[in-house]
Amino acid sequence: MEKRLYKSKTNKVLGGVCGGLAEYFDVDPVLVRVIFVILLFTSTSLIAYLILWVIMPQRPENGLPSA
Repeated sequence: MEKRLYKSKTNKVLGGVCGGLAEYFDVDPVLVRVIFVILLFTSTSLIAYLILWVIMPQRPENGLPSA
């Protein structure tokens, strides 16, 4: 089965982006959120987060990608 990157519906704090990245890479969502916060002070992670929030699709209701 092919892995797809989606916004998370279960590990969601703001937009589900960090939770979706954590599910995709199979890591703890808190770790991804901490990395984003650290990068916020050192780079343009806020812009990256907003772009991902817009372009990442929401996980389909049945969990399968639509054809």
